[in-house]
Amino acid sequence: TQKPSQKPDANPMTRILDAALHEVAAKGWQHLSLEAVARRAEMSLGDVLIHVPTTAHILARFADHLDRAALSNVKDVDHSQSVRDRLFDLLMRRFDALQAHRSGFVALMTGVMREPGDLAMLMARLSRSMTATLSAAGLAPYGLRGLAQIMGLKAVYLSALRVWQKDESADMAKVMAALDRSLGYAERAA
Repeated sequence: TQKPSQKPDANPMTRILDAALHEVAAKGWQHLSLEAVARRAEMSLGDVLIHVPTTAHILARFADHLDRAALSNVKDVDHSQSVRDRLFDLLMRRFDALQAHRSGFVALMTGVMREPGDLAMLMARLSRSMTATLSAAGLAPYGLRGLAQIMGLKAVYLSALRVWQKDESADMAKVMAALDRSLGYAERAA
């Protein structure tokens, strides 16, 4: 079984997430145990439990990881780009983060689809992520119009995510095309 590539002194949360993705890729989401994550991360179970007491907490930390990947370099809204281009760039950063641990994330998504509670939590968390993405793109996702924007961006992202799951190419050309096409539909609908 492959060990995570993190050094023992790396950030504990990074080690936990890396170990969890490797474990999910090897055994599936339904068989993920925090004990196995601790072993793979070369940490004590107690230290892992401090950070993620349940597998639902691992899902939330994965969502945080993707949000950081998409938003951490946003200093200000780049008004030289169109809103569509800004959204495209922000969403592609999420796909770049997914691509870095592709097999683990594909296995995670497949497993979560079979767990209604986990899926509901992740969809609620995705609303938060898409709200932040819209704000980073310079939109104000508030009120009824904002709710429609959030729901629309979730649909765009989930549509491209389905393409990503099947597109095993390194350049993600199909994902970019699907994302661009979906953003175009959303732009016209708005």
